[in-house]
Amino acid sequence: MNIKIFILFILSFYVVKAQKNTESSIQYLNMNSISLTKNTESYFKKFSKEEDRSSQGSSIDINTIHGAVFWDFIALSTGISVDYNIDESFLSTPVLVDLRVFSSDDRSNSLFAYLQTGTNIKWSSSFDGNGTTSKLGVGLIFSDGDSGTYYVDVFKKSKDIELSKHKEKGNYSITAFGLSFGVIF
Repeated sequence: MNIKIFILFILSFYVVKAQKNTESSIQYLNMNSISLTKNTESYFKKFSKEEDRSSQGSSIDINTIHGAVFWDFIALSTGISVDYNIDESFLSTPVLVDLRVFSSDDRSNSLFAYLQTGTNIKWSSSFDGNGTTSKLGVGLIFSDGDSGTYYVDVFKKSKDIELSKHKEKGNYSITAFGLSFGVIF
């Protein structure tokens, strides 16, 4: 966990530096979204996929990332997400590292692709933890004139998490597809 805190510190330093240096090619990025996800496969690790086909279920995620855009088209960010899984009824909080590539230096109207990965954190007894999460997606950014910049993306998500109430079954693994709606500040 110490290396992750170090990486977050270094990235935060560069984001602050980028905000102070307006002549730099490094720019600040803040993307916030809400995602709806449908599980296509979910099972407990101590059972085979054929024995435990619990693929019903879905989740709602709130996600925020903050980072820096380098060379006008590559972004490296860190963030946090709060995921509520409806089938097994659990909350998880992954701390994320996000890599994005934009199709244009005009990020008010462009396409993008991203890879997001992270580790789940157990903040309190309300949250489950010990596991990983990752997303691979593509999206479209569009501007509504002066009122704001928004985006929509589709993604594939994988999650592996230890659920407190099912420790004897092993980690709960999920594969899902989803859709996000977001705003860029």
